[in-house]
Amino acid sequence: MTLKMKTAGLIGITMAAFIILIFLFMRPVILNDAKLMDEESLETDQERVESYIESEKMDLQRFNRDWAVWDDSYTFMQNRSEAYIRSNLIQETFENSAINLMVFINTKGEVIYANGYDLTDGTELDLASSLQQVPEIIEEAENGNGLVIIEDSSFGSVMVAVDEILGSEGQGPSTGRLASGIFLDESFFNTMRNTLALDVQVVNKEAGDLKIQELDEKTLSSLIAVSDGLTLELKKDRKYYQQKSSSMNGLFLALAIATVILVVLVYYLIDMLVLSRISHLSVQLKDVDFDKAHSLEVENSRNVEDEITDLENSIQNMLISLEKAHTDVSKLAFFDQLTGLPNRFSLYKDFLKRIEKNDTSFAILFFDLDGFKRINDLYGHNSGDEVLKQIGRRLNGKSLRKGSRLYRIGGDEFILISNTTERTKLSEEIAEVMAAIQKVFNLGKVTTSISASIGVSFYPANARTLDDLLQYADVAMYAAKKNGKNHFVFYEDITDKHLYKYLLNLKNDLADAIANNEFFLEYQPIMDNKGERIQAVEALIRWNHPKEGLIAPLRFIPLAEETGMMKDIGDWVIRNAVKDLQKWNQENGQSLSLAINVSKAQLRFKKELIELIDEVLEEQEFPAHQLQIEITESDTAAEHEEIVDFINELKRRNIQVALDDFGVGTSSLYHLLELDVDIVKIDRSFLRQVPASEKDTALLKGIYSTLYDLNIQLVTEGIETEEQRDFVSAKNGSYLQGFYFSKPVLLEELKKMQEAWEKTLL
Repeated sequence: MTLKMKTAGLIGITMAAFIILIFLFMRPVILNDAKLMDEESLETDQERVESYIESEKMDLQRFNRDWAVWDDSYTFMQNRSEAYIRSNLIQETFENSAINLMVFINTKGEVIYANGYDLTDGTELDLASSLQQVPEIIEEAENGNGLVIIEDSSFGSVMVAVDEILGSEGQGPSTGRLASGIFLDESFFNTMRNTLALDVQVVNKEAGDLKIQELDEKTLSSLIAVSDGLTLELKKDRKYYQQKSSSMNGLFLALAIATVILVVLVYYLIDMLVLSRISHLSVQLKDVDFDKAHSLEVENSRNVEDEITDLENSIQNMLISLEKAHTDVSKLAFFDQLTGLPNRFSLYKDFLKRIEKNDTSFAILFFDLDGFKRINDLYGHNSGDEVLKQIGRRLNGKSLRKGSRLYRIGGDEFILISNTTERTKLSEEIAEVMAAIQKVFNLGKVTTSISASIGVSFYPANARTLDDLLQYADVAMYAAKKNGKNHFVFYEDITDKHLYKYLLNLKNDLADAIANNEFFLEYQPIMDNKGERIQAVEALIRWNHPKEGLIAPLRFIPLAEETGMMKDIGDWVIRNAVKDLQKWNQENGQSLSLAINVSKAQLRFKKELIELIDEVLEEQEFPAHQLQIEITESDTAAEHEEIVDFINELKRRNIQVALDDFGVGTSSLYHLLELDVDIVKIDRSFLRQVPASEKDTALLKGIYSTLYDLNIQLVTEGIETEEQRDFVSAKNGSYLQGFYFSKPVLLEELKKMQEAWEKTLL
């Protein structure tokens, strides 16, 4: 959806929401006021109806009282004069007085005269059938203040007034009672409708408590109880409600029309002043191409000074900056920042250009610096970087033959593409490259030298893709390193390509082994001096390769040292071994010690190693005195003072220090005293001919005696026979370790091995 459409939609939705809110909130308030006004008007009409009926009641009672309290009526009740009847109780009397019937009753309750007329047609009424109700009528009238409404008479509903017949002055005694009545029939209510101009109907309903009802949006009704059995329904148009509703609908329509006009107007103005200019700017930006200078110019959409113009100018300045940044990024993307040489991306780009342009043959030279890691370790990474810079300067430009180009693809690895494919000439070029690398490097206070191992593959003889060519050249380079370094090897000359590919693949796979959880630990028991109980276990790392299966440590440890992975692997061993044995000790109620060998790579970062050990011991709550850190004897020759400081740091933490593979290195006994270790592990090579060889036996006895006198705990490795066990266990309390007791096992198998061994001692 475009910005224009979104803007139009937003304006329309906003205005529509505003109108709807007005309609939803104002309409109910206004219509409720109209409803109240209609109800008030209906209540007024209801009062008029009730007043009319009350007036009729009063007129009837007044008429009846005038006739009852009259000397002529009083005398008539005594003499029943026909003259009274002829002169007074004639049809005109009933019609003029709007009375339907008159009944004279003596003091005994007997009707002495009764007459009446249907005023609608003037016919005389037959009152004979209704005279039986006279006693009940009189009784109800007396209970109702002289007035009663009869609903179930033969004439329908009749309103009757009853009074005692007395003299004109009200003197008595009473000679009887006079009952006068009017019919509450359609004629009565038509007269009421015409008089009041109201819509009133007799209904068969009970008025109840709720008198006003909404029949629909146009009509209200009110129920009026004339008597218990007579209910009137008054209907009235909802004039105010309909007027307000019609007005609100008209207002809503007017607002809707005004909104449409306003939306169109606002949209037109916004489009003219903002949206069309932004759209124009967007079209220009879509055409931007940093490889075409003319496309970087942004035209102002209007000759005015406003925020949009500022935006256009800012974008123009930004494009200029981006063009410069694009140039800089291109350099960053395709050139190594340390040496200034083309990088791996440039290599791929140039390779594609070469094969697309002429598809001629060329050579890929993959070379890796020999001894570069040593420079980093001895002199620091800054010195290593300086070596790489000097190599870049030596080999780039004039030092290379025409058509050759040098690339740095990472670390101390370089690629050289050479147009020379004839072996003799190529060998000469390689010799020139190697000679340039072997020149002395001046690193400020020190000088050093290195060499290079180079592998060569040919396009298209060996492969047609760069990835394959690099892999084959890498394999050849690895073969050159294995053949003594400072050599070059052609891939096609390698007889055992599979082996070198295998080793190279292992080397590459090793980088992901920790992340993929491919390493696991086994533990070899270290027995007491009698070979009866386990005192400690040594953690040994194993690699379960997803494709190759178990890889021997003797094969992958050197690869890890070559790739610099050894430190990470050693740290992984410390974390997991301490965690595993602490859990095992807690579950089995034991307190075995743990021996872990630290590598030379870890010793180069002694401070970090100490911090790691502290962190793991605290995290796992593992007792420090149960941890043994093993240092290989040959690793103590370099950086002797730092090793001594490292050992002292461990001992301050109550961590035991063991010297591993004692006797195969170059350390002297005096050197051993300086290290102040707690444990010395006698290398297995001393035990191979013991006790068969007298010289070997005598030498081992001398070592035992000397170390015993120095109060150093011994561990003899490589015990494989019962005879060796008996010999060692008899000498000065050395702990025992070897396949005679157990091969390295998974920790979950250690308990079973322990129980099985103890059974053999019973």
